Amino acid sequence: MNYFPNYYSIEDIFVTQEKVECRVNTRLQRMGFLDAGSETEHLEPGRNINLPLWYIKELKVNNAYFTIAVPEIYKNVHKAVCEAETTHIELGRLHPYFYEFGRYLTPYDRNHVIGRIIFETLRQRVRHLLDISKNDTGNNKPEHRLDNIESKLHEAGVRTNTLYINWLQMSGNNIRISELVEEHQKKRKRADRSDDEGGEDSPSRKKRSTM
Repeated sequence: MNYFPNYYSIEDIFVTQEKVECRVNTRLQRMGFLDAGSETEHLEPGRNINLPLWYIKELKVNNAYFTIAVPEIYKNVHKAVCEAETTHIELGRLHPYFYEFGRYLTPYDRNHVIGRIIFETLRQRVRHLLDISKNDTGNNKPEHRLDNIESKLHEAGVRTNTLYINWLQMSGNNIRISELVEEHQKKRKRADRSDDEGGEDSPSRKKRSTM
């Protein structure tokens, strides 16, 4: 499981392809092509455009060109966060990468809303996630209720809980001899075998025969 951006991660590529609504703060020369509804070749202040996240994250946090708007998915969750009812939200339907997408946008959120929302959402849902991991057998995956990170945590929880139950019931014996002990036993066997093959040619037997 990887919680950090990775150049070769397909999940990270999916997240950074998302479009984010931005408001233009200053006149941008010859940038009108970014707005499909623009009638001029320049972007005027006050216009709203959608930019991919991979472009936004290359800008400075306090850049003078764009102001990032809080996406609707986080506005919809905000009320549930205030009412402590986030366990009933189907995050997978709102956005499959709810936490990763919000984590990328947090530095650009000047009102510090997104960071609080994703923190409180995970804090409220982690106990529920633990409960369903204990009760599920792995065949009943709540696909639409969980986002990508929660799904991976759920799978890891189910797998760990299954191993723990098997250990309690002694249904699987996974205890093995350590490699050092096993290697030491092999050396002793080889030494005993060489002594047996030496027979009467061994130094100890020659010494007894001369006496």
